[in-house]
This record gives sequence, structure tokens and C-alpha cells, in this order.
Amino acid sequence: MRKLVKLALVAGAAGGAAGAVQSFRKDDPGELIAQKAMKAAGEAAAVGAVVGFVLDRRDKKRKAKARMKVSAGLTTAGLMEAAKAARPALEHALEVAASFAETAKAEAVPRVEHAVEVARPKVELAARTAAEKAREAAEAAKPRVEAAVDAARPRVEHAVDIARPKVEQAARQARERAVELAETAQSRTNGLAAKVA
Repeated sequence: MRKLVKLALVAGAAGGAAGAVQSFRKDDPGELIAQKAMKAAGEAAAVGAVVGFVLDRRDKKRKAKARMKVSAGLTTAGLMEAAKAARPALEHALEVAASFAETAKAEAVPRVEHAVEVARPKVELAARTAAEKAREAAEAAKPRVEAAVDAARPRVEHAVDIARPKVEQAARQARERAVELAETAQSRTNGLAAKVA
């Protein structure tokens, strides 16, 4: 879970910066710059979260393999008996957990809706104020930013060209690995269910 959060934050910050730079290059107004930066940050954060999720899953899988080596001394018959004995308790636990989840959801929805209604005017005011200040800051910083963008453009374009295939490959590998993990888990679950039944 730690890698998911870290990669989402880092990728989100990088995406936001890239979106802002692109908007500055196009001479967009301050409000549009903020929107494009937020959109780019969200997309990059999503990609970072996916990569982090895959890395976290890989760590969990390694830890699970280590635990499996420790428990490898159990016999198959012992495992079958333990699974049969645990099945009613697991089913009951799932029912209780589902009940708690429904209760928590029913209690949380009105509170969240109320919080949203209370926060909406403050958020809108903050957004308007931030947009005005961002416009002013953008106007003041525009000449310096343009000079910095012109100076950095070749390096950024080079870095993007280098990073694009790696990011695409990482996303593709993450998707493939997620599918493999899901298929492996499904296969093991089906095998265990068949043995228990």
C-alpha cells in the first residue's frame, strides 16, 4: 500500500507540472492552466497508483510464499480437515462483515452528503479566490516562465521521449501481471473449493 501511495503522489506531481508547462506554452489563461494541471496530475497519479498497486501485490506475494514455505510441513489431510472446520466460521464472518459494511454505508452516506453541502460554498469561494490569484501570479510570472520553458523544452522533450516507452511497457506489464495474479488466485480458489467440497 505504501508504494501505491508514493508512486501516485510522485506521478501526480510530475503530471501536474507537465500539464502546467504545456498550458503556459499555449498562453492559456490562469484558470485553464489550473484545470489542465489538475487533469494531468490526476491521470499521472492513476498510472502511478496502478504501478504502485502492482509492486505492492508483488511484495505481498513474496511474503505469502515465505509463509507457505513455513507452513509446508502440514499434511494434505490436515489441511483438508482444517479447511472443513474453518468453513462455517468463515461463512459466518463473511455474513457479519457484510452486515457491518451495509450498516456503515447507511450511516456514512447522509454524513458525507451533509459534509459536501456544508463545504460546497467554501470550496467555491476558495476556487474563485485561487483562480484570481493564479491569474495574477501567471501574468506576473509569464515572461520568466516563457524563458524557462524555452530553456527547458529540449530537455523535457528528450526526457518524455525516453520515458514514454518505459511507462507504456510498465503499464502493459502491470496489466499482464494483474491478469496472471487474478488467474492464479482463481485457480487456487477453485482448487481449494473443490478439495473442501
